[in-house]
Amino acid sequence: MQRSLAEVVGSLADRCGTVPGDPADEHDRWAVYRRALAEPACLPDLFDAVALEPDSALVLTVVLNLLGALPAADRPVWIGRLGTGDSRAHATRRARELAVLQSGSVTELLTDPSVQDLWSDWLQLGLAAASPEPAVLGRLADHGRTRRIRRLATTRARTLGR
Repeated sequence: MQRSLAEVVGSLADRCGTVPGDPADEHDRWAVYRRALAEPACLPDLFDAVALEPDSALVLTVVLNLLGALPAADRPVWIGRLGTGDSRAHATRRARELAVLQSGSVTELLTDPSVQDLWSDWLQLGLAAASPEPAVLGRLADHGRTRRIRRLATTRARTLGR
């Protein structure tokens, strides 16, 4: 027997030690989901909630917030909960970009001069903030899409002494 959204939200709230609020209010549901994202034991109920959630923006927000904490092999199942529209395409791109961020080296990707054009601002910012690779930071410092990305990459390259 499939549970209702209110039952799933109530179960999540109980597991997280919070009050479920009004299950008809997306703000109250988001408060519960946000707490559940930090609790690995809540993943099964959160998975059910994503399938039942009527607010597609809220579903996308939950999935995007969760993708980075999931093993790469589990990401497609969560993305599959998004349906077939722009949300799924956005989450699929984010999963690909997470794989780039979490890979051991990005420098070898720079042999293709157009690769950076395919990277979203989110990925460029993540690489500027986290990459220890001088070639990556140099490329982003010189050709990052936004001033913020270029500035962060420049600062990190200096901080790393490269």
